[in-house]
Amino acid sequence: MKKVVLTLVFSLVVVAMFAQTQAAPKLLKYVTQAPDGTVSMTILDDSRDNTMKLESANSFYKYQIIDPKTNQPILTASNTGKACEIAKSKIAAGTYDIRLFTRSFVITSKIKVSASRQLASREAIAMND
Repeated sequence: MKKVVLTLVFSLVVVAMFAQTQAAPKLLKYVTQAPDGTVSMTILDDSRDNTMKLESANSFYKYQIIDPKTNQPILTASNTGKACEIAKSKIAAGTYDIRLFTRSFVITSKIKVSASRQLASREAIAMND
């Protein structure tokens, strides 16, 4: 009987040691408001996706992601309409400023970019080699 109990306990310990845990997905939402209280820009960053969703109350023709240390754009893209997607594989994880250019004004906000799944899997492969 002792052997059965010890074998069962040992098996449970081994399974617990090798079990992989999944990190809970994170959804970051950034909302920038105009002085009158209306929402002017919303950014959704889901850690499960390789893209961020950018939406604006106004049509915008361009956006820039700015490195706050150098104040230089690291990504600039054209747009038509009120929404677009930003590929996180083009940006390293970190904190940035984003500028949204409309015909009348420029909206600026601070965002934190999570690592894309594509980048995370490349790092895991490199760590295993």
